[in-house]
Amino acid sequence: MALFGLSLFTLFSLTHIVLLSTLCSAADPVVSFDFRVSYITASPLGVPQRVIAVNEKFPGPPINATTNNNVIC
Repeated sequence: MALFGLSLFTLFSLTHIVLLSTLCSAADPVVSFDFRVSYITASPLGVPQRVIAVNEKFPGPPINATTNNNVIC
């Protein structure tokens, strides 16, 4: 028994491939950070000086991201 030249098994397999492919999502993961950049007085070498701080910290926080991550600041 064939429908338009396709066997019932082939038609069943193609239907499952189409339905299962819609369940897969290949979007890149998103990594979000909230940065407040300002100047503060710090002594990184023992001498007080103005430095750029992130979230009032020097040095700023580490950014943990992987290849293909979308980084939102």
